[in-house]
Amino acid sequence: MHNHHSPWRGWVGRVVPAGLVAIALAVGLGGCTGIPRDGVVHAGTDLVPDANPAPVFLPALPQKDASTDSILRGFIDASSSPENNYDIARQFLVPQFGSVWDPTVGVTVDNGSGRTLTVVDEGTTLVAITPIAEVDVSGEYREVDATPVPLRYEFAKVGDQWRISAAPNGTVIDENTFNDVFSAQPVYFYDPGFRYLVPDLRWFPRGASAPTKLVNAVLGGPSAWLDGAVATAFPAGSKLTADAVQVVGRQAMVDLNSEALNADRQTLQRMKAQLVASLPAGLSVDITIDQNSQSIDDLQSGAPTVDPRVDARALVLRGGEFGFLAATGQSITPLDGLSATIAQLAPTAVTLSSGQGTAAVLAADGVYVVRAGDDPELLDSRPGLLAPSSDNDRFVWSVPSNDPSALVVYSPTGEATVLPTPWPEATSITALKISRDGSRLIALLGTGSETRFVVASIIRDGSVPTDIGPPVLLAGGGGVGLDATWIDELTVASLSALPNGESRIVIQQLGGVSSTLESPASSRFIVGSNSVRDLRALTDTGSLEVQRGAGWQARIDDVTLLATQQGLGR
Repeated sequence: MHNHHSPWRGWVGRVVPAGLVAIALAVGLGGCTGIPRDGVVHAGTDLVPDANPAPVFLPALPQKDASTDSILRGFIDASSSPENNYDIARQFLVPQFGSVWDPTVGVTVDNGSGRTLTVVDEGTTLVAITPIAEVDVSGEYREVDATPVPLRYEFAKVGDQWRISAAPNGTVIDENTFNDVFSAQPVYFYDPGFRYLVPDLRWFPRGASAPTKLVNAVLGGPSAWLDGAVATAFPAGSKLTADAVQVVGRQAMVDLNSEALNADRQTLQRMKAQLVASLPAGLSVDITIDQNSQSIDDLQSGAPTVDPRVDARALVLRGGEFGFLAATGQSITPLDGLSATIAQLAPTAVTLSSGQGTAAVLAADGVYVVRAGDDPELLDSRPGLLAPSSDNDRFVWSVPSNDPSALVVYSPTGEATVLPTPWPEATSITALKISRDGSRLIALLGTGSETRFVVASIIRDGSVPTDIGPPVLLAGGGGVGLDATWIDELTVASLSALPNGESRIVIQQLGGVSSTLESPASSRFIVGSNSVRDLRALTDTGSLEVQRGAGWQARIDDVTLLATQQGLGR
């Protein structure tokens, strides 16, 4: 996606059989608005936060009387190991250069098979690599054009042994080794109201330096696509006093500079909560400022929600009854003050707000908001509307399927605002869903010839949505997009109809991996619960399908609709 016409950032995962995964590699972020158009996909690894203190890959030391070719290949291999500040790699360098070579500026990932060496003279060799991605100093992927890039290496004798005297900063790692050496961990930022923590996935080398890199990622701020949509608790200019986070036992010792003195007690509590969430599970955090201890108790009632959950039961309309389907059997438990009113509207789509006190409902004559105990209120009577979405501040999002730019957001008092959209090329839209933390949305967009699955941030003034950030391309299933859903804070899914009549579900971890699930025949809608295994599908014939073993099975028939839930709390 690195071309002049579509400079869009994206994570694009390869569609692969269930059980296999692919890294979804991000690309550069441009300055205009539009739908991401393309993306290159490369095999990868699963996302498991890893506090393993030793890297998997330990390369060989320089061999006696090695040729320049052998030294060069050994150095590139050794630069895959960050252990002890890349100590093994530095042993391939002349001492003067070894002290200035900076491997931390970034990683170029290539497939390892396309490297070609050209000897210019006895002291100079060019290595042509074909990069597939880069990961920058903040741990973000950027996909790059798969065109060969020449890297220049120079050599000098140390005694009678060849060593490298000049080389590019950063490291070159083939993708298989990269997947062994690096692991992913979300760092967290707040929604503007400090009620939710919003994840931002980063990749860093495994090992003792990982906590330092994660803390620096938090202090450095969010990825560009989230900029303006999320907040941080840390006062401007907050930095580590030394570029090191010591882990003593299971406690990360974080010493901040004097800028952090601008934090009041609640801000300090929020800072601590942000760091605890962003470090691998099981680590506690001790924050000091200029080596002075801070007594920071945990947030109590004001603690932010991480990865909001929904009721694990399916929320359905069946036989004129709306409510939660019993975990076993066919009984339906209604929602007090809501279910009867919703059922009377004969809806085709329902989104239940977090807290379960209101619902956005699509009926034959438009989108309604239904509040517990009240009559339904018609908000949007335009024809051809999508299933509406609802966010944590009870704003209802509504858009016609044939006019993706006509997105209207309705406030809790019914005030309508046309929201600018960053997808001018889109000619149709088949799904728009808000994340449970209210900071992001996913959309299935059509451009006439193809479907694009995107995620974007939501910019707010207070609680009021005012803009949508630049869209990020996600892995798609090909064919025609039918539906999309959130599964958890970092995982989304899309449903597509393929030209051969089959349907395909693609699971995408934002900034991470994608995989394909076998899809039930004739699937038309999908709704996430709290895990990939709990994803549900509704077929054209009204069969509610659930995953069993390696496939799907019918849970219950005659289901009119499968509703989306936004969360249990708040």
